[in-house]
Amino acid sequence: MTETRHENTTEQRFEPANGHGNGFLKGLFGGALFGAAAGAFFAPQMYAALRNLRRQMADAAADASDAAAERYRDATTAVGDAVDDLQQKSRDVYDKALSVVARGAEDVQKRATAAQTDATLKGEGPDRLR
Repeated sequence: MTETRHENTTEQRFEPANGHGNGFLKGLFGGALFGAAAGAFFAPQMYAALRNLRRQMADAAADASDAAAERYRDATTAVGDAVDDLQQKSRDVYDKALSVVARGAEDVQKRATAAQTDATLKGEGPDRLR
């Protein structure tokens, strides 16, 4: 004789015993209550920390702004000094060139006067053409 065994294919369900089903909900609400209390307790400290961080960031931004303004002033001063120096050098070159041209003109005038005087003495001047 062969024995046939049939296995139970239905799933077994675990049902909590009386009073244990509400434990999860009690833990959930208790944790939420504890979290709210901890949040209310630590909120002033967090606010102070955030305020301090905001103040530090504002100070850092002001320092960066001051440094940028100072560098801008320094650069402006340096460019202004370079322009002034360049203007002075160009005035010096202009004055030297003007002096050379003036001396050259005086030299030409002296030579022309001397040539006119020589020509007049030799009888070759402008009076001869009349």
